Amino acid sequence: MSSLKIGKKLQLLRKSMNYTTTELAEKVNVSQAYISQIENDKAVPNIDMLDRLLKALETDMATFFSHGRPNDPDDLVILFENLRKLHPDVRYKIIELLEVINK
Repeated sequence: MSSLKIGKKLQLLRKSMNYTTTELAEKVNVSQAYISQIENDKAVPNIDMLDRLLKALETDMATFFSHGRPNDPDDLVILFENLRKLHPDVRYKIIELLEVINK
């Protein structure tokens, strides 16, 4: 897992989905204040709540904890999450584009 704390990583995922804290709170039936506390590492979600949050953010625990390297910058975390949601054909086109750019 990346060196990011769970709260910060959840916040990045939420923002990559263009959800407000209020919208995410409504999706998992908790208060906006609780989402804010989690994102600011003032509250730690239990396993059930983390699972609910991740489902609302269209990911799962295996994915959430498996990718990233220590010290990955926030923009790479957001980029990865957005790429993961794309159709494989689109991802391959992006890879081809990146190969051209990097030459």
